[in-house]
Amino acid sequence: LSCTCLPHWVPLFASAMMKIACKALTGKQNAVEEACQALSGKQSANDGDETYLPLVTDGAADNGAWVKYLGHDPLSVPAEPVTGFSGARASFEAVAIPAPVVMDIAVPTNNWEPGQVFMAQGPSGPIRVHLPPGAQPGSTARVKLAPRPEYRIQVPAGVAPGYLVRFKNLAGKEVAVAVPPGLQSGDTFDVTPPALMIRVPEKASPGDFVIFSHTVPPAKGEQSGRTEFFRARIPESVQACDHFAAVLPPPIVQN
Repeated sequence: LSCTCLPHWVPLFASAMMKIACKALTGKQNAVEEACQALSGKQSANDGDETYLPLVTDGAADNGAWVKYLGHDPLSVPAEPVTGFSGARASFEAVAIPAPVVMDIAVPTNNWEPGQVFMAQGPSGPIRVHLPPGAQPGSTARVKLAPRPEYRIQVPAGVAPGYLVRFKNLAGKEVAVAVPPGLQSGDTFDVTPPALMIRVPEKASPGDFVIFSHTVPPAKGEQSGRTEFFRARIPESVQACDHFAAVLPPPIVQN
């Protein structure tokens, strides 16, 4: 059994990662916000149920489980926080939507081939859509916008849902991720970084900076949320009306 999980990994900033972050893996609407709240210490969880796995490029670890890096996503770039006048270098404003974004698109009645691109109306303006396999002219196609998974983890023996799996990523930073519900030893799940999907403005080109905002809902006990501003460089492999993923930085831990 394998499953693809939603935003869930970040470098370890506190001594105990929060098991509540696994809620983000189950596809809840506020996956990005809940993962960030959990990782910044705004929700509580019990410590102790965790295991460590080495990052491997081939084969498996001694206990039969492994963590594998799935490769670079050419459509994902870092979201850089904007402070002071650093946003002045951004040439365009863009709309950001927390990933994943799932849309039902009406397929034109013309003759279309799988993978062919056509224009459709998206949540923030016209978008380029790659026709998914099996879509028929005149039908409705479901399109999902999300970054590619970054790691794949096999659940070790004796580890249950909610356990934390710790490993060091390619940069040498420790990462902790909770085993999603419904999995058992030998199952695998994919780990995708928290990200915002950015629509490329019509007059923008690869290499240009875009600036965008992200609203974080209020945490428990707070009266209102906050708005954060970021910028990102448009990847080389996209064009106007395409989408790319801006990977959010880890949250700042408040002492």
